[in-house]
Amino acid sequence: EYDLNPDPNLIFTHRESLRRQWLSAMLDESIQAKMALFWHNHFVTELSVFECNAYLWEYYSLLHQHAFGNFRQFTIEVGKSGAMLTYLNGNLNIAGNPNENYARELMELFTMGEGNGYTQQDIVEMSKALTGWQARKDVCATPFFDPGLHDDGQKTIFDISDQFGFEAAHDIIFVERGTQVAQFICAKLYRYFLQQDIDTHVVESLAQTFIDNNWELLPVIKRLLKSALFFEDELMNTQIRMPLETLNNLIISNGLKASDVPENWLNSMFFWSSQLGQELFNPPNVSGWKGHHNWINESTLTGRWSYASSLVQLFGNNQNAREKLRALAKELSNNSRDPEMITALLAEFYLRQNLEPIYLQAAVINFKANIPENYFTDGSWNLDWDEAPFQLVNLMNYLVKLPEYQLI
Repeated sequence: EYDLNPDPNLIFTHRESLRRQWLSAMLDESIQAKMALFWHNHFVTELSVFECNAYLWEYYSLLHQHAFGNFRQFTIEVGKSGAMLTYLNGNLNIAGNPNENYARELMELFTMGEGNGYTQQDIVEMSKALTGWQARKDVCATPFFDPGLHDDGQKTIFDISDQFGFEAAHDIIFVERGTQVAQFICAKLYRYFLQQDIDTHVVESLAQTFIDNNWELLPVIKRLLKSALFFEDELMNTQIRMPLETLNNLIISNGLKASDVPENWLNSMFFWSSQLGQELFNPPNVSGWKGHHNWINESTLTGRWSYASSLVQLFGNNQNAREKLRALAKELSNNSRDPEMITALLAEFYLRQNLEPIYLQAAVINFKANIPENYFTDGSWNLDWDEAPFQLVNLMNYLVKLPEYQLI
């Protein structure tokens, strides 16, 4: 059971525990875990700012519980969470002295998109409507509403005047700017699951589904993932993998489940991912990880090679992982004895495309390792050799450093 003790010394322990739990779900290919990661990068908070175990658990739970739920309700619940109230100064937003931070990001980043149907005056009025919710991170106090700190006067948002409160202020966004909200969120989902260059017609169709289903996310996700677009070959290898995805894929593609992965592997993967710019619970800023081309620069590219290679070496040091590699190679090649065929099939499997001849030749050399050539030519070598799993590790170590491996 999660310990909600506010002791700041436990922050590190709890953060690592939740990260391992989250990554384990990702390794078991949980679509809920993948969606929770999407929402983490949408409703951004930073643990380094709110520093409270109870708020971390609440935030983590909201991301998972609402991953496929009602987006309007999700937005309201996140806005009242201790993590968000602290992160975007909602707890400082009081009658007579409003703080605009959350109101601005609510419109710009969380619902409508930057400059998409609101004015600065709408932000000012929205901030007044959102006053009164409090969170004290110093004692990890449960968020609460203080009527004495709420501005109960009239506000004018989107040219509509009323005594808006917290939920009514959210409602008016979804009622008066529903088209903007639906298209903004559906475009983000499209980019997350498919590619950066959106198909406007597809997004508009998804947006209408979103509106027609009263902001329920599940019908939108189902329609997106079942669309013909999702299975088109031309959409493969069009996006740069996020760091966690790059590392996770090494585990998943080789047939390992979370139960096969030692805790020290998980800890290493989190450290490596953080070094590459993706630290769970601590995105760089309120805009989150920008993704795609932003994942790659001179430093992170060499880091990706190094950390992927380190993970491959962990495979080599783990008998279960080595046998998974052997089983995969046998399955893909029909237990072939031909090193060129085995290499080509594994390269196509890992990279989802055929290697150019020059790179395939290098891959074969890596796979053959130090095995004398005559063992291959006379047919005495096979995948049951004791050395075979280590040869497969050598091959993986070569493939993960190719540009194609960075793509999804």
